Amino acid sequence: MDKTQVWDAVLTRMSEKISRMEFCTWFRKVRIAEISGAAVLISCPTEMNKNWLESKYHGMILSSLKAVLPEIDKLFFNVDLSLADAPSSSPDVFEKPKNPRKLPNKPEVRFSQGLESRIVQSKFTLSNFIVGEETRFAHAACMAVAESKINEAKKYNPLFIYGGVGLGKTHLLQGVANEITRRNPDSVIIYTTAERFTNEIVKAIRERNTEKFRRKFRQADALIIDDVQFFEGKEQTQVELFNTFNDLHDLSKQIIFSADRPPAQLTQIMDRLRSRMEWGLSVDVQMPGYETRLAIVQNKSLELGIVLPPDVQEFIAANTRRHLRELENVLNKISGEIEFTGISPTIQSVGKIFRQFNPEEDITTIGDAKKGFVKTPDEIVTAISDYFQIPATEILGDSRKKEIVFPRQICWMLCKEILKMSYDAIGRDFGGKNHTTIMHGIKKVLELSRTDSATARHIHALKKDLGVK
Repeated sequence: MDKTQVWDAVLTRMSEKISRMEFCTWFRKVRIAEISGAAVLISCPTEMNKNWLESKYHGMILSSLKAVLPEIDKLFFNVDLSLADAPSSSPDVFEKPKNPRKLPNKPEVRFSQGLESRIVQSKFTLSNFIVGEETRFAHAACMAVAESKINEAKKYNPLFIYGGVGLGKTHLLQGVANEITRRNPDSVIIYTTAERFTNEIVKAIRERNTEKFRRKFRQADALIIDDVQFFEGKEQTQVELFNTFNDLHDLSKQIIFSADRPPAQLTQIMDRLRSRMEWGLSVDVQMPGYETRLAIVQNKSLELGIVLPPDVQEFIAANTRRHLRELENVLNKISGEIEFTGISPTIQSVGKIFRQFNPEEDITTIGDAKKGFVKTPDEIVTAISDYFQIPATEILGDSRKKEIVFPRQICWMLCKEILKMSYDAIGRDFGGKNHTTIMHGIKKVLELSRTDSATARHIHALKKDLGVK
């Protein structure tokens, strides 16, 4: 077997282990330059390509080589600039799939009787959702829903996911749709938005064909509706959704909603519908912490086929503070600049991009971001336990003694302010306390910090201990 045949076999194995985008980006122009005894030399077209394979794929390439040639135990890389103009290696492996390309703005799924689902993008899966402490519960709930059997009573029905703009709700919803379809290819999954649902009702009323609308949605095995806050104030739409909900729920069909806030705060949704939204499980998604954001930067960069220096990756993660779409916008801008200029991004050039998007926000240095990075509520509990000299178990417990309640409420306030946790999330971490209790405790501490100098000093000292400005 010559070196070309060996590399073809290796590429075939690699193509089964990583995403098609990664594979085509990093392996299209790569070759085996030499096989000498137990060592293999791999040639890459650019220094960037070489560094990426060395740091990210060394072990995977070596194991694939050993599967073809068991005697191989050493792997080396070099740069051969002539490969940049060479044709793709192993063209059959890099050939695009034969499946027809889906047209934009066309339904991806079409069922009997004209039933359609809005496009569910295949790129959104539960397996490629970057899970952090802030989204672990929501992701686990989505996995549990996706793994449940069709037509059996559902443990979490409906599942209600809420959180701010650009935090991953749509990714989770479409990920559930894709996972259910993968496990149950014949199932009828309808994913839509509140706006589209409303528009279809308006059309059905205008055309005097509401019965067709009802049949369409009530034959779904899973109904997934994004951004249900937009149903507020739309009475006729809410009535139709209420009746659809009842029919599907009675038949043990899965229902999933998302919104920008929990059901209880959807004040313009009629009581009986809002009550049903609360029947199952409500989970929140929060802005990911620094480490999770850094992982997302690395993952999104790979999807875009761009290589960012580690300090630039950290800089982007540090300065993405509002929502993840901000991160995607910055990476798209970087990708465009690399394509047009061929110049590798720097902290200075990326800083200019952030200023274009958010001219009124200060740029955060990597050092400041890491200094002020508190990972978990446990770190805050430990700091307060040490500061007030009381056991952490007391802070997490139910004692109503003033000397315990006060530090506990400060703990809640810091979890809210530093970790950006929701009231529900804080309540779960502190023994299942309810939303109202947490809100009241935080409000009390904030009021005290403005009127009581001792409380203000305690909070200032604790933030300093935690490295927070």
